[in-house]
Amino acid sequence: MKKLICMLVLSIGLFATQASATLITSLPGGAVEPMPVGLNYSGMGPQSFGSGITWTAASPSSLFSYNLGYGFSSNGVWDINMAGTNDGGSAMTFSFNDAVDAVGGFINYAPGFGTPAIAVYDSNNNLIESAVLDFATAGYLNTGFFYGFQEGSSIIKSFTLSGAYIGITDLTVTGSVMTPEPSTFLLLGAGLGGLALLRRRK
Repeated sequence: MKKLICMLVLSIGLFATQASATLITSLPGGAVEPMPVGLNYSGMGPQSFGSGITWTAASPSSLFSYNLGYGFSSNGVWDINMAGTNDGGSAMTFSFNDAVDAVGGFINYAPGFGTPAIAVYDSNNNLIESAVLDFATAGYLNTGFFYGFQEGSSIIKSFTLSGAYIGITDLTVTGSVMTPEPSTFLLLGAGLGGLALLRRRK
C-alpha cells in the first residue's frame, strides 16, 4: 500500500512539472489591474496594488507608477503610467496573492540594450514558460505591443520582465482561483480507486 501511495504522489508530482503556457498577444475579457497613478517611485519595492498584486525589482533604479517620460531608444518614449526596469540587464516581477491563469500587458523595450524577455512562474518558483521579445515600433509616443502568457489552470503566481529597459503598462490578468486541471482529478481518482481495490483485496 505504501508503494502505491508513493507512486500516486510521484505521478501527480511529475504531472505538475509538465505545466506550460502559451505566448499571447491579446487577452480578451481580461481585467486590467491599474497601478496607482503618478507615484513616480524609484527603487526595488515592494509596491502593492490592484487585486493582491505586488511589484518588486532587482535594480534600485527601477521605476513603478512612473509617468514623467521613459525612453526606449528607437522604440520611442512613454509618458503613460508604467513600470520599468530602467536597466539593460535587470528584472522586475509582478507576484499574485491568488494564482492566475493568464497575464500580460502593453510592453516596450530599448532595442540594442540587452535581451528583453518575459516569463511566468508557479507557486514554487518553477518556470512555467518564457519568451524573448523581438519587435520594433514606429518610434512614436506611447507605442508598444501586448504580450503575455496563458496557462489555463490558474497556477501562474508571478510574471517577470527583464532586460533592455523593458517597461509595461495595463497589466492584465484572468482567473484567480487555484483550480486543478481535469486531468489532475482523473489521475487522483485513479490513484484513490487503486487504493480502494488494494484494501478490498486485503
